[in-house]
Amino acid sequence: MTLAPPKRAFDWEAAGQELGKRLAQYNALVVIGSDPVATGRVAIGLARTQAMTRRVAVGDLFAESQPIQELVQSDDPHGLVDSFLYGVSLSRIAYQVPGAGQLYVMPSGTEPPNYEDILPNPRWHRLAAGFREVKALLVLAVPASAPHVDDLVSATDGAILVGDAVPSGLSVSRVIGSVREPRRGAAVDNAAPATTLEAKQRSKWRTASIAGIALTIVLAATAAWLAYRPLAKGGRPSLGNKPDTTRGLTKVITASADSAVRDSTADAATALTIPRVSNPEDSAGASAFAVQLLAANTQAGAILKLQQDGKDLPAATFASVLVQGVRWFKVVSGAYPSRSGADSLLQALKKRNKLNIGDEGVARLPFAFFIDSVPESAVPGTLATYADRGQPVYALRQPNGKVWLLIGAFESPEQSSLYAASLRASNITPVLVYRKGRPF
Repeated sequence: MTLAPPKRAFDWEAAGQELGKRLAQYNALVVIGSDPVATGRVAIGLARTQAMTRRVAVGDLFAESQPIQELVQSDDPHGLVDSFLYGVSLSRIAYQVPGAGQLYVMPSGTEPPNYEDILPNPRWHRLAAGFREVKALLVLAVPASAPHVDDLVSATDGAILVGDAVPSGLSVSRVIGSVREPRRGAAVDNAAPATTLEAKQRSKWRTASIAGIALTIVLAATAAWLAYRPLAKGGRPSLGNKPDTTRGLTKVITASADSAVRDSTADAATALTIPRVSNPEDSAGASAFAVQLLAANTQAGAILKLQQDGKDLPAATFASVLVQGVRWFKVVSGAYPSRSGADSLLQALKKRNKLNIGDEGVARLPFAFFIDSVPESAVPGTLATYADRGQPVYALRQPNGKVWLLIGAFESPEQSSLYAASLRASNITPVLVYRKGRPF
């Protein structure tokens, strides 16, 4: 008697890899299924494909998905749950996968997810926006039965369905694709996923999905076009030698919405690369103290403040930061090695009514982004050019006679991450430095 050959198991990861080839335009996706193993393998598969060309982070919202968990090479039990509930840094729970390009994984954590609290959390919108801004990809594996899956999907670019389960309340327009095991009797092709739903839904879902994808692309393009690009209008002058930028950035994924940092760096993307300080040897002599003049909720408001008063303010600039998840544009003036210098400026500005009551105060802001090093004679014309473009560049005199052109002022490298992403979007390599020198 001839025995039938054993049935070959469906390769979910290979199916995910095949699907991943068509996901280059997305930055945040939710992979939904009832089986934590199959769902995790699809998530890992599509992430592996995309990680060959950009940074990808896979988050496990099961408790736990074995294919994701087995890639974590650490004894630290913390994960996404701990980040959302207890403020553990996302950069701490993101583990790079060796030999997988730029792939990171984030486990569930020390306890099962409370979906009622976690999935509707507005931090997902900010986290997705951070990945979008740096052109990375966030992949979240979640059970189809979890409540508020639709809320999570609405914070991202869409959903990938694994298997036959379809969450109730999920709009078909939010479904980008699906991966299903072939029916019994059908040939199994491990190289290609099944990416359709039931035949009777095919036409309806295709039409709605195309519309949803088109809308997503339009919104993403609009967001990118409107993204804060502080040096986007025209090229910057080439006026001198630049510091070595090859050591300016790390490869660490951190959170746009990292609740572990409770100061103004909180919720800054997430998913943003933290710049490395290029001149750590200058930390002791940094001109770290400044006066905060205004906290504007729009970039236009910050630009207006500088246009009105900038000529009368030493080393005036602004920078976008996140405060409790809300983007603000903080206008500051001055760069002094001691607090007393900033205090003197604060009192002088009060007498001249140059402050917004309630926003003013001395702040320690030791970091800025280096733009150029120029001779003194070139400073007035160069600053005027930047000012005409609404770009908050300022000048600090150096002991060697040169003048540094800088932009922004930040409490920490983490806080500068949001602005660094804007510089990258303008095709400018961010060079973070300790501010030094005296106002021009």
